[in-house]
Amino acid sequence: MRRLSEYIADTMSMPKDVVMDLPKVSICGDREIFVENHKGLVEYTDTEIRLKMRDGMIHIKGSRLRIIVMEYDRMVINGVFDGVFYD
Repeated sequence: MRRLSEYIADTMSMPKDVVMDLPKVSICGDREIFVENHKGLVEYTDTEIRLKMRDGMIHIKGSRLRIIVMEYDRMVINGVFDGVFYD
């Protein structure tokens, strides 16, 4: 099913994050991260945030991390970031 979705996205020039339900992570410098299409919050501390995604996890590490917007499938995080990791 995943290959079919990817083929459709490529053929129709559609964004893969929409067709394949993939997370979209946008980083604004080292102070703000926008995450779309996440599947829920797993862990939240001032040094680490873990979000569930369709096929794994997104780890955001840093200091003074704070969730400033949290909606059904969209989140905005600010703080000082050390890295964004996918598992």
